[in-house]
Amino acid sequence: MKIRGAAILSALVLTTWGLAQTAPPVPPAVPAPVAHDKDHPLPAYMTPEERLLPLPQPPQGVLTPPTGIVHTPAEYEPMDGLFISWQGYTDILTQLAVGITTNDPAAAVWVVVDNASEHTSVYNTLNAAGAHMSQVQFIECITDTVWIRDYGPRFIFQDGNRAIIDHTYNRPRPNDDAFNDYLATLWGISQYDIGLTHGGGNFHLFTNRDAFMTTLIVDENPGYTQQQIKDLFAAYENVNLTIYAGFPTSFDSTRHIDMWFFPVGDNKVIIGQYASSTGQPYTITEGAVTDLTARGYTVYRTPGWNTGGTHYTYTNAVVINNQVFISKFNVAQDAQALATFQAAMPGYSIHQIDNSSIIGAAGAMHCIVMHLPAYPSGPIPAVSVSAPNGGEVWFGGQPFDIRWIAHDDVAVTSIDIYLSTDGGATFPTTIATGEANDGTFTWTVPHLATTHARAKVIAHDADGNTGEDASDADFTITPNGPEQVLSFPLDADPGWTTQGQWAFGLPTGGGGSAHGNHDPNNGATGTNVYGVNLSGDYSTTPGGPYYLTAGPFDFTGHAATKLKFQRWLNSDYQPYADDTIQVSNNGTSWTAVWSNGSTATVDSAWSLKEYDLAATADNQPAVYVRWGYQIRSGAWAYSGWNIDDIQFWAVPPALAACPGDTNCDGRVTFADIDPFVEALAGESAWNVNHPTCPWLNADANGDNTVSFADIDPFVARIGTTCPS
Repeated sequence: MKIRGAAILSALVLTTWGLAQTAPPVPPAVPAPVAHDKDHPLPAYMTPEERLLPLPQPPQGVLTPPTGIVHTPAEYEPMDGLFISWQGYTDILTQLAVGITTNDPAAAVWVVVDNASEHTSVYNTLNAAGAHMSQVQFIECITDTVWIRDYGPRFIFQDGNRAIIDHTYNRPRPNDDAFNDYLATLWGISQYDIGLTHGGGNFHLFTNRDAFMTTLIVDENPGYTQQQIKDLFAAYENVNLTIYAGFPTSFDSTRHIDMWFFPVGDNKVIIGQYASSTGQPYTITEGAVTDLTARGYTVYRTPGWNTGGTHYTYTNAVVINNQVFISKFNVAQDAQALATFQAAMPGYSIHQIDNSSIIGAAGAMHCIVMHLPAYPSGPIPAVSVSAPNGGEVWFGGQPFDIRWIAHDDVAVTSIDIYLSTDGGATFPTTIATGEANDGTFTWTVPHLATTHARAKVIAHDADGNTGEDASDADFTITPNGPEQVLSFPLDADPGWTTQGQWAFGLPTGGGGSAHGNHDPNNGATGTNVYGVNLSGDYSTTPGGPYYLTAGPFDFTGHAATKLKFQRWLNSDYQPYADDTIQVSNNGTSWTAVWSNGSTATVDSAWSLKEYDLAATADNQPAVYVRWGYQIRSGAWAYSGWNIDDIQFWAVPPALAACPGDTNCDGRVTFADIDPFVEALAGESAWNVNHPTCPWLNADANGDNTVSFADIDPFVARIGTTCPS
């Protein structure tokens, strides 16, 4: 995102540029990554330019921690590999990738690259350096920095399955902060937001669930007490957190615990050793040594010092399976550090890598990797169904993805999938058998009706063992999908309520001469639209919010309600201009459906937009939708909102069942006797043989079930015709 036509270079440049303008005034900077390249990567600390930017804020409101049995692995536990992000210090990344893949046939390196071109380039680099490329995987996702330890995924095991604990990165680097969301979706695993501002290097733990951080976590989350933070880590990661004092920023600008603390095994730790003349670094580390020794830990020491404003440390190291990678700085202390690691970690292969190029950026190797823990070994396959997992509405005749995660101590050889229509009591319907364990099966849903559907996935291994999991709660299958239930093509004015510059009529193609694009010359179809100032740009006088309000609409009995419309919108970004879509089921309290973000919206053509209203609108008798805009000081003039062809889609109420018509031919005749007898066996068995005819058609006495009590009423209805 551009900051009013100029990239952030420095406070001086911003100030000078702003003073050189006439009107409109230059607003303050908004979050955006500071310009950099791989030859000049951003440091672990915030640059002076970044300090001008507001930090991202963690999500507000009630957050939900993981349930079940939660285990957060220590870094010295078995690992499947490491993540690295190819955003600088590539000589160190290359040495790590080569060392890991050539010395550990079970470990992989996941390399995050910006695009396909970089994918090819990095592949060639690592291949030429001698990496075993069969153990190198690539993820194409734009990131801002190399410091993946600080923003990357903290993995837990939830009931034996991987999940991610996400935090808000304590730097204004939005691409980095978004990586975990991308990875969770890419891999189809659960993610839980802990709701804290955090840098991942400020965390270490042991298999006994002892975890350690510095007071940086408290300073960056002023809305929480120390105990509340400890409680959050207990709830999300099942650890007992100790918070030590953090180094002063004059000594270590990150204040992360991995700059002086390194777990090497159960109840064994390396702590940096600092001269008494350093003051707080000395007292903090000596206090930690005293505390840990009293707890029964064996403590080893490696040198630590600050020269010329750079904190030199050996504890910022990487352990993966039977290998350890430690820094060297081409000084006498390198030999002492190596000897300490050899004494503390016998049986490990210890490699020294020159970190002189990176240490001045306030980090070393531990900061540029993130561990991917290996699944706990076990003979029985573990399975977790993630979709459908309860509450979904799936439609007959349409494709939906059944998703799962399954693993085994060796390999899962095949997957079977079954359907229940009685809330999981039985699973008589086969969806698929012998499927590959790729985590997804696209299922064309049959045309049946049930509110008690569940899916079950069974995993098989080569030893004949099986494991299974089913949907946690019921989902709904409807015989047919959504259809258009309301349409407003705006050929005529529907008379909706307008405020501010909202108006109905013909747009004139005006506006957009200074910023963004002009209005359209006509509607997406026809001539009319609802728009903001149909003759040009919106007024930049602060005011609003101003709404176009439609409704009320009656969606009683409807499900899966959606809003669709054609949009042509040009607008400044937040916080200068707010654009919103909201929905209400009472006209008083409103739920956000969409809002603009931190970049300008510049439509140059009509485009179809679709939004889910189900949570607010389903089965509601008085639903309102409104489109809004609000202008604040410093906003630039754009041509504003234009909307056309507004439609509401939903699954309409089911047609009334025809009691006794068990073959769904529109009449109750002797031909319905045999299927009526089948219906007495229950809904699940019925749906196998009659997927398109409702089971409750056999409910002849109207008590919402099918039983022997329906026999006489059914016989009495023979000869009747169903209503059309």
